[in-house]
Amino acid sequence: MVPPGALVKFVQKGLHYMEMEANLSNGAADIDEEFSFFQPLDLISKDVNELQVMLRESKRKERDKEKDRERSKENEKEVEREHDGDCSQMKDKDRHEKQKEREREREKMEREKEREREKIEREALEGERLKLERERDMKMEKIEKENAYEKKLE
Repeated sequence: MVPPGALVKFVQKGLHYMEMEANLSNGAADIDEEFSFFQPLDLISKDVNELQVMLRESKRKERDKEKDRERSKENEKEVEREHDGDCSQMKDKDRHEKQKEREREREKMEREKEREREKIEREALEGERLKLERERDMKMEKIEKENAYEKKLE
């Protein structure tokens, strides 16, 4: 009565659902962002929380790359202005202040990156803790069932 390939179809739908859940449960604010696909092994071996952590990490890396590109473009423009002679009129004091400001901005970005890494690490640890708790609860339930079965046999 079961059509051929039904189990495969149900498993595929389940994997698609997990992928959608991982992409959409980050909140309505992320609706405009691109949909991210996961590797099949990740979908099979990880729960939704772990997939969300992976997704946030990859999006953070993309943002960091974009910021680095923007900074590179700004630095190129700065160098270009210096070569064009625009900076020749600028006093040494102004150059020094701008250099200090760039350094402060760079340090600020590094601190933000570090905070983001720590946040992702905490989320990953929390996901792992939840996974271990579920496993423990399942084992306890199994032991309780076995004990109840043994009592019935007595």
